[in-house]
Amino acid sequence: MQNTRLIFLRHADTQKDPSINAAEWGLSEKGKQQAEEASKLRIMDAVDVIYVSEEPKTSLTVEPLAKRLSEEVQALSAFNEVKRGDKFLTKEEFEQEKVKQLTDLSYQAFGGETGEQALERFKKGIDQVVVENTGKTVLIVTHGTVLNIYFAHLLNANAELPDRWSKTAFCAVGVIENSEVVQDIISPVKE
Repeated sequence: MQNTRLIFLRHADTQKDPSINAAEWGLSEKGKQQAEEASKLRIMDAVDVIYVSEEPKTSLTVEPLAKRLSEEVQALSAFNEVKRGDKFLTKEEFEQEKVKQLTDLSYQAFGGETGEQALERFKKGIDQVVVENTGKTVLIVTHGTVLNIYFAHLLNANAELPDRWSKTAFCAVGVIENSEVVQDIISPVKE
């Protein structure tokens, strides 16, 4: 059986703009630098295929790497962040809602989908990618909440979700091979 390696990358720091939905945000100057640095990680040299969510921040994050590797980027809605409403929340409001969402995966946070719904959508996307890319190294650039829900599911660590989420840096890297976590998304990046 051929080994399929999945590298997950959380998008870079975003430029917050209360006048538009968070799903449309681009990268901050710090985020652009993070994207450049992520493109130079040795782990990225082996990437054969690149997937992103439909949110611009993910394609902007991987742009330097895609250019360096001359790889096309494929957007897949399965890798979108947990769906949220349009209301802009203060940092405190956002964090309170996020903790509720991560503490109870059946809670419909931000007027969007539940963590359970997001996990099922994400897992279906992973299954599709693995079937279409058997034996390859696949990079998936996505979002902090859905990544943490997925990794916590694999690690049986749902009780730790709020803490895990708070420890997940922008451009954090996680690796999965044969449905086993090789590098946790909250671990320091291994070059």
